[in-house]
Amino acid sequence: MSGPIYNAVRHSQPQTSTGVHQVSPTASAFSGSTVTTITKSELRDATRHRKGFAIFTSFMFFVTMVMLIMIQIGNVSNMAVIKDLWFFKIDVSNIIPTSGKAGVTGAKSIGLHDFYQVGLWNFCAGFNSQGVTTCSKPTVFYWFNPVQILLEELLPGETVTLPSEVSSYLQTIMTASHAMFLAFFVTTFTSFLCVFLCPLAVYSRLSSIPIAIFALLSALSTAIGVCISAGMWTIFRNTVNGYGGDLHIVPTVGTKLLVLECIAGGCALFAAFGQLAMMCCGTSRRDVKSGRRVGRRQRQEKVVAVEENPALRRRWWGSVSN
Repeated sequence: MSGPIYNAVRHSQPQTSTGVHQVSPTASAFSGSTVTTITKSELRDATRHRKGFAIFTSFMFFVTMVMLIMIQIGNVSNMAVIKDLWFFKIDVSNIIPTSGKAGVTGAKSIGLHDFYQVGLWNFCAGFNSQGVTTCSKPTVFYWFNPVQILLEELLPGETVTLPSEVSSYLQTIMTASHAMFLAFFVTTFTSFLCVFLCPLAVYSRLSSIPIAIFALLSALSTAIGVCISAGMWTIFRNTVNGYGGDLHIVPTVGTKLLVLECIAGGCALFAAFGQLAMMCCGTSRRDVKSGRRVGRRQRQEKVVAVEENPALRRRWWGSVSN
């Protein structure tokens, strides 16, 4: 006689509300390769670091542009501030002529100004007691030729002989001045364009590649102009000091304009390398919309969803923890 047969019946456990929103793996924004619609606030939150850095690089190029404009207008006229921005200055107030009337010394006695100072476009001259009194007409690709200037202003019968080493350096000054003028002139416009191009890098890392390359070329052009200017005038100053001491010629490199050049070059290089870094770093708008990357808030929500839903944990980590 057979015993009683018992059929096991599995009763489903009633679902109790825990007060925590359960995330479905199919409806979650993190359950697959696609993402749900992202709000504007979430998009701004995800890309705020990249946007902030892009705007900062744009500001660096703005500073570069302002410094380059100051370099461009320096020494072009006898105006306050502008007349104090010069690359190079020679003081010939105590110059000794090599011929003429016996016992005659000083620049005024032989028809010269006390000093001559050089800008990117022209030169200015003046007297120590009056300051700058005259400036030459701005000229494209200007280069400073002290021999020609002194010969044109000397009184008839007076002669000033500069050392041959100074005269032989004039060809180098002409070539370097042309290169410096071209570098500063071009990079003024490229820096202006970078001010508006850099913020566009927030949209996509792919689109930031040409922007970064353009910014790097602009920064290198600025750096080349700064290096040419600093090197050329420093060498010329040392040459005059070494061989023109007997004539009592005092050369000086413009400190104010040199500081502006260094600021321009430093800001441009910093901004360019920042744009290069944005080619691979930082969450762009395209990254968020395509689901390749998410912002900090979305990452926190994903971690919470994985911890609360075993199905998501299996998808993201490969196993379910008990």
